[in-house]
Amino acid sequence: MAKLSRTFLSSNQIPLIYRGFQIYSPASSVKKILVSKTRGVPSSSTNLKEALSEKIPLYYDLLREFREEHNDTVIGQITVNDLYSGLSGVNTTVRETSEVHSQLGIMYRGLTMPQVVKLLPLHGNYPSPESVFWLLLTGDVPTEVQTASLVADWADRRERHRYFFNEPQHCLRSLPKRVGPAARLCVLLAAFESGEKTIRGPLGGSFMSGRDWESVYEDSMDLLAIFPAILALVKNPENFKIMIDNGDWVDSLVGFWKISGENLTGEKSSAKDLLRLIMSLNADENGGVPSCHISQILGSCQYSPRKALAAAFLAHINEPMTGTLSQCMNFQEKVQRLLGAHRKEDVLRGIIRAFQKNLSGLPGHRISDHCDPRFLILQEFANKIEAPSLHPDVKLSIDISNIVQSESHAATRRLTPEMNSLAAPLLKSQGLYDMEYNQTILCMARAMGLLASMIWSRIVNFPVENPNSRSSHTYRETLRNR
Repeated sequence: MAKLSRTFLSSNQIPLIYRGFQIYSPASSVKKILVSKTRGVPSSSTNLKEALSEKIPLYYDLLREFREEHNDTVIGQITVNDLYSGLSGVNTTVRETSEVHSQLGIMYRGLTMPQVVKLLPLHGNYPSPESVFWLLLTGDVPTEVQTASLVADWADRRERHRYFFNEPQHCLRSLPKRVGPAARLCVLLAAFESGEKTIRGPLGGSFMSGRDWESVYEDSMDLLAIFPAILALVKNPENFKIMIDNGDWVDSLVGFWKISGENLTGEKSSAKDLLRLIMSLNADENGGVPSCHISQILGSCQYSPRKALAAAFLAHINEPMTGTLSQCMNFQEKVQRLLGAHRKEDVLRGIIRAFQKNLSGLPGHRISDHCDPRFLILQEFANKIEAPSLHPDVKLSIDISNIVQSESHAATRRLTPEMNSLAAPLLKSQGLYDMEYNQTILCMARAMGLLASMIWSRIVNFPVENPNSRSSHTYRETLRNR
């Protein structure tokens, strides 16, 4: 087969591409530096709770001023078509931790994904999850000392909660084999609580809700701390063993896998690099995504963090709608079977063209003018691997995406690859073959953004969403009578 390029996009193929912290537009020589939308001077405290406490009064002032000035200002319109399109693309909610830019993709506290990867303190070659959580919760880019402090805090909390796992382990062993990893995770979170502190306050109470957010903060921190052990228990309840560790989230997760008899086939350092990168890229999402929206509502209803996450993860099993890890891997395996042992470029191109005739039949790709920056970052990770060591599934994934890009130039609607199309084979290349279980790794990552947003919901005491609903007949009659 003729060699396909491993470089996916060039600056003249998309309107914006990322190089370091700068964003270049081919259409002009203007370049813009984006900075974190942190209000106030970044905290110097090495205690996350203290750093967060410094932000809260500033945030109260910001919201008070904003609402006093614009309380009755109209910020958008909703059409009948919007009602029947799931309000897709309509700004209707508030999420402080992240937002989606039409060209730059998901942004954490105003930082693009390339900036997150470059600016946050590194553990190995990529940011530790703890540094990502610090950013999401406070809006500050943490220092190495602050990150190390949070790593130590979570390790200490894991040790304090080590006896939590006895009863859940027995429960998971008794579940039928057909219950998948994500469902086991949700059962564990919903059924078992250990020393939770969350208290129920008056729903829709005063705007300044005092310090009752601290109970949600403490429960969230305890839950995040033990998440590596939870995920290891979900993977292998029969052989699960508790251990003492002082590493970051990924060190702890890999350690629990190892002590439970699970080993990665790839190099240890590369596997951990990949896990840290994937967790960084999946730590949060647009608030309208089902898993985020569900957790936000339940957080406003003052559910415990565990139960809110259990409900959110049931929705996350099928996210994103353009292709889960399992769907992307199944699609690629189907392509491989059609190719056979001796694949040729023209044959692969023909197969992709056949799939492209039905746009819903190409998992891991979406119709968009701009490529998902998270895919580009994962591709950069793959491009660092020496050609002889590049896993065949990773190579095939890149070849498919290159063909999709080249075939879409003349199309009215352009298909671009998404993160999962490359994340799935990359995880497989490191010995993580079970894509349903790998989906729980994404749940673990998403827990950071979900819990950070829930903490802020309690800080501000956001009311429960309570929009009015009407039948189609009522809407129709209302518009007729105008």
